[in-house]
Amino acid sequence: MSLGSAIAALALLACREPTSHDPEVLAQACSVTEPARIVAAPPGFVAAPDAWYGLHVLGDDLLFTFDRLDDPRRTYWRLDRCTGELAPFPSLAPGLHNPYAITTDAGRIAYANDALGTHYLVDRLDIAGDDEPRPVPGLPEQLGGLQWGLSELPFVLHVERHASEHGAYAAGIGGATHTLYRHDGDPDVPAVALGEFVQQVRIDGDDTRRHVLRDDGELHRLDLLTGDSERLLTGVRHFHPLAQPDRMIWQELGDDLAETIYVHDFATGDDLALAVNDFTQKSWWRDPEEGDLGGVQPSADGSLLALPGPGRVLVALVRTADAEAFTIPEHRRFLGFRDLQVILLTEEAPERVLALWDPIGGRLREWYRGPQVTVALRRVDGDQVEYFEADPGGSAVGTLWRVDLTTGARERLLTRSTAAPAALADGRYFLAFERRQLAGPPLSGSSYLGAAARDLKLVDPATGLYTTIADDVTAYASLADDGLVYFAPQGPEPGVWVHPIAWN
Repeated sequence: MSLGSAIAALALLACREPTSHDPEVLAQACSVTEPARIVAAPPGFVAAPDAWYGLHVLGDDLLFTFDRLDDPRRTYWRLDRCTGELAPFPSLAPGLHNPYAITTDAGRIAYANDALGTHYLVDRLDIAGDDEPRPVPGLPEQLGGLQWGLSELPFVLHVERHASEHGAYAAGIGGATHTLYRHDGDPDVPAVALGEFVQQVRIDGDDTRRHVLRDDGELHRLDLLTGDSERLLTGVRHFHPLAQPDRMIWQELGDDLAETIYVHDFATGDDLALAVNDFTQKSWWRDPEEGDLGGVQPSADGSLLALPGPGRVLVALVRTADAEAFTIPEHRRFLGFRDLQVILLTEEAPERVLALWDPIGGRLREWYRGPQVTVALRRVDGDQVEYFEADPGGSAVGTLWRVDLTTGARERLLTRSTAAPAALADGRYFLAFERRQLAGPPLSGSSYLGAAARDLKLVDPATGLYTTIADDVTAYASLADDGLVYFAPQGPEPGVWVHPIAWN
């Protein structure tokens, strides 16, 4: 079935009375106070165990389907969770996937993509009636990419990537570039090309502007709304913003051998030399064994700057205010910052040893010693460290530990955890355990959204009690009023559910 005929067929659904074969609204859920099934599956619905069933949150609207994503008669439903109004949503026709929306003066505008990565204008959500999907004018075909949920911005930003075998994210190396396009939600107005760049970074706290680097080494501040561009620096190989908007880390575009890294102060125009990248020729994905070599990493507040070298060994750590260099302790690999402390791998054999180094205070304190499995530092609170340790064998499940850095005492917080437990306001944790992988919707002709059936749990570390929210969930999302919405296709009560959760 073609996209056009699918749209026509589904348009008939929007104009008919509800039948006994429709999903049934059981409750409204504008404010989540208790677990509830808000939409029951149609009578006779039997979920396929290998199928992904979509659920998307666009403000107060929930979009979901009880059909397989490849079903030529797939029907999406639209529920206003505050009013309980439920109707077919033919605008998201079979063959369109991954809906998202922007917020314009004319209301919310929904988009989606087809299996080849072409982006479509789907629907004016706040205008009565259903719209016919139309490709976004002015965009390249097979663009790919993924947007999420409802954006408060009045435009959507699309990225067309231009691959290269000569590296990426740096000027003057013949590397990969990308072109930015902005579309404002009008189906009759083409997307606007904003320029081709080697690197672009959102300005912290300002969703309408980007720092962008051209391949000729010019660094600009780009206004996404107007397209206006202000040149800030020239001769830039690579850059990294700091937390302070008036300061910027940048590396000179020099001889491609040894190039100086500076911090620039936009208020005074001064540049302060911090370090030298003397492995420039191997940097920015030009050496397949070194990956992202060449990138610097600042601390969260921008006061410290780390320069990892080959093998991720730290070759420089400096204070950005005055270029004071710190003596680096012996280690095997730099793993990042936690506030003003540096995470180091200090030993690999016979055991793996991880430590926190405080360059200002001078202390190096071990927080993990054990087998060579996946270990992720979750939280540091004074002398207390919380981390995840995976089970052997490449497992995604493991144990959550707390260790006292002063005494070395270790406490098991959760006997069974994922690598990303979400701490809740009441002291419990939310966990989503992967049960099995599923075939997700396409993003382009060669990429797909990673999808899985998951078991959702709450656990109280004080009692060790695990409480099941739902098993075999194919999609879930947080709600603005601190709730959780999820699609549970399996079990005796399939449908769309909500659960109150106060996120931390």
